[in-house]
Amino acid sequence: MKNRLLNSFFRIAAAFALLLAAGACKDGVDLPGQSVSLSTHAILAPSFATTLSFDVAANCDWTISVAGDDTSWAELSKTEATGMATVAVSIAENDTSGARTLTIRVTAKRNPSVVEELSFVQASSTAQGYLSVPDLRKLAADGDYTVTQDVKMRGIVVSSVQDNNYYDNCIALQSALKANCGITLRTDEVLYRKPGEELEIDLKGAVVGVNAATGVMEVKPASDEMVSRTETTQVTPAAIPVTYAELMSGEYESMYVTLNVQVVVSDINKKLSDNVTVQTQDDERFVLYARQASTFGIDAVPVGSGQLCGIAGIYDGAYAVMPCTEKDITMSSPRFDGGIGLPYVLSIMTKTATNGDGKYIYYSGSNGTGSIDGVAVTAMDGTGANITAKLSSSGSNLGFRYWNEGSGHHNLPMKSWTSGKDKDYALFTFPLNEAIDGAFRFSFGWSGSGTAPANWTLSYSNDNTVWYTPAPADEPHFVIPQGKTVGSGKNFFYWTIDITPQIPLERRGTLYIRVTPFNQVTVNAGTVGNGGEIRLHSCVVVEKIPAFNTQKPAGAVYFEPFDRLTTGLDYRHGDKLAGMLNFCGSDIATWDAATKNGLSGSNVRQRPGYAQIGFVETQTVAQGSYTNNTGALLTPAFGVSGTLKLSFDAMAYKNTSVHSNSGAKDMNGDLKSVVVEVIGGGTIDGAAKKVVSGLTYTEFKNFTLTIEGATASTAVRFTSEPASGQFSRWFIDDICVTK
Repeated sequence: MKNRLLNSFFRIAAAFALLLAAGACKDGVDLPGQSVSLSTHAILAPSFATTLSFDVAANCDWTISVAGDDTSWAELSKTEATGMATVAVSIAENDTSGARTLTIRVTAKRNPSVVEELSFVQASSTAQGYLSVPDLRKLAADGDYTVTQDVKMRGIVVSSVQDNNYYDNCIALQSALKANCGITLRTDEVLYRKPGEELEIDLKGAVVGVNAATGVMEVKPASDEMVSRTETTQVTPAAIPVTYAELMSGEYESMYVTLNVQVVVSDINKKLSDNVTVQTQDDERFVLYARQASTFGIDAVPVGSGQLCGIAGIYDGAYAVMPCTEKDITMSSPRFDGGIGLPYVLSIMTKTATNGDGKYIYYSGSNGTGSIDGVAVTAMDGTGANITAKLSSSGSNLGFRYWNEGSGHHNLPMKSWTSGKDKDYALFTFPLNEAIDGAFRFSFGWSGSGTAPANWTLSYSNDNTVWYTPAPADEPHFVIPQGKTVGSGKNFFYWTIDITPQIPLERRGTLYIRVTPFNQVTVNAGTVGNGGEIRLHSCVVVEKIPAFNTQKPAGAVYFEPFDRLTTGLDYRHGDKLAGMLNFCGSDIATWDAATKNGLSGSNVRQRPGYAQIGFVETQTVAQGSYTNNTGALLTPAFGVSGTLKLSFDAMAYKNTSVHSNSGAKDMNGDLKSVVVEVIGGGTIDGAAKKVVSGLTYTEFKNFTLTIEGATASTAVRFTSEPASGQFSRWFIDDICVTK
């Protein structure tokens, strides 16, 4: 066996040796030859300061050298690389009297014989026989001027005829990246030239002057045949950063400029062709001028801040910026005002009893039309927060309105919802001024009637493209009770959904929340149909999940800070809550033992970090039929005797969401006095019961009482004693007893 293995090895080795020998007989292995090629071998650049580029295709390492009498006017983005690459050449304005030339050589590093050349020529801006744009403008400084000399001018096209957002039969020309180097060319017919092309105009017989209709200086050649395209390579115009003062000076008229701006809040819900007002960070304001016939005129205005590029033109007698294309409007950054911080209330409270008259929001639609295109409500606070809808409304069914409600549940009626899940929805947009780094809570008012869906789901996103559904994803997040038709001040339901995000929600990002039907089950137990109405009412609140950790005061024998209470909305948000001012959390009867912490009572409700004593049902009851339910809260026994000091914080309730014509029974405010009763032994000022007055409607106020003759069984009961027809909701916090 061993000999057979050895013989086999020798046979293989011998064969391998023969192969090596055969290879050794050849002159060498043929390898691919090094190669370099260029996308062009000649670039004729305009006199304009700009950047042009060429491509290198190679299978090797290569380097670039530049030859010429003066190479300082051109800067290359790279001078060596391996394989394929694009080389940008940035050039300065040629204000000399003649053209200038460079030779650009691309050479293989390991084989100098492999070389390609590119001839780079830049025209002169002041060549003999040519008139500069600044000099041309000076000729018409005192009025219209007709050119009699045999002179020409050159300029780069910076407006976009194809996108149709410049004056009719006009092109904006620019000769340099400095002031007074722009002018508008007017022709008899539309001249379809692209941005970045250089035009040459024979000026003999041309008229230069300010057009009375547009307000800008124009050059009108004797005929359209006097305008020609030069042989220069097309460039990509770069917008010139200017200040507001520079824009208003007129020195950049007809030039391609850029400023950092945002649309003013009052115009956010408009279309671009509404000629919206924009503002700088210093609140310097001017118009973004977009023609309705432009390719982007019907687009919605951007919510955020960012760069606005365009031609410095004139609108309504003042300098404005006319974007050339939709790409000139890149306002996707957070607004200067910063976006929202948590907690945040997007309020639908009305300013008066008038429909469409918001106190804290702008409404862009008409309450008499059914259109939902471009309609939104947007916060007046400058955060950019807004609400839009995608609905299947048709015919006389109003899609998205703004409505005053006498009960304070001011709302957005929305019809119809026939397209189904993810096709019909209400969209909430919140630019963020702080990161949401944990779970957050989304609360809102939502009711329905008729053939509107009853079952609803919610999703969230940070890009308005990819959506995430909080748990539970396979069942509705909330359900409108069937048979509870919204209207006449009743059946306005409140909802809260807690969300633990699966995606980063970062400062200077955006939180999107979408509410959409879960299925086709309807409020009236029928079939989803045209005209089914949802009302988004009162407000929308975004907040972190409440958590409290109040320190127990030194020497306290009893202390209740209500830190375990986390549901409901904070009354201190004020009338921004509108009808949800009365949005309490659960009743004490349903609290678990830890949450009660020895407390007992009736008609005591959760608020975040404090308790509400007394309750009025407002979700299902009309405002003219409200009924007061007096509340009472009893502490556990304090377990000590003698003289005790009792302190607590208290605040009264007032309905601030209704107007004088509302008919609400509680519009005058609840009681501003409460009752403190000693149970189990002891007195306050010689009596077992003490009326405490002086509560305010806007903030907690501290009250301190002395209990004499307390026993180990002494406890305190907090309540109110309203007269017939009065209301007695109030808030309590930080009950503290010391010996």
